[in-house]
Amino acid sequence: MIPCPSCDQSISVTVSQAGAQVDCPNCQKSIRIPNLGDLRRLAAAETGEIHGNSAALPARKSQESTTARRLIFAGLMGIAGVAAIVGLFCLVRFLSIQVPATTEIHIAEIDSMYHQVSAAQLIREWQQMEKFGLDATAPYPYKKLAIEKSLWQRNGLISLAVLMVCVGAGVVLARSDARSVKSNKSAERITS
Repeated sequence: MIPCPSCDQSISVTVSQAGAQVDCPNCQKSIRIPNLGDLRRLAAAETGEIHGNSAALPARKSQESTTARRLIFAGLMGIAGVAAIVGLFCLVRFLSIQVPATTEIHIAEIDSMYHQVSAAQLIREWQQMEKFGLDATAPYPYKKLAIEKSLWQRNGLISLAVLMVCVGAGVVLARSDARSVKSNKSAERITS
């Protein structure tokens, strides 16, 4: 039995009609009968056996698989959306932080300042350096800003990477889902 593509009327066919054209008794349209291999698969699907195994997965399992893929796809796109928002926030923070100086500018300022002080002040500062050492207790404010700015940049790049991975995985999943749906529809059409 094969369905008419025009009116879905079931048409009884024999093995000897494989590959031939027949007219539908209901709508009178010409129908091509599948070749012998396809007819054998149809017969095996009707009896529920293909090579000793059960027939193709039941429609319910196929539908559950498709639903699971779609849920995973939605989850991936949700993560990608969050990553995009976080990435944009990090980009805005990165661009909004202005570092007023660099180490080179700071050294040039100190050098110009040392040229303006008296010899006695330089000696006192030298003595303080000898007594307390040169180790700074905390980074200079411009260094703190530079570190904060680089951290926002790093976080933005991580968010971008997460976004790209999620979108890539979503595309792969969507393509496999489309192939699965297409093969399920063709399998249903053959078994009907």
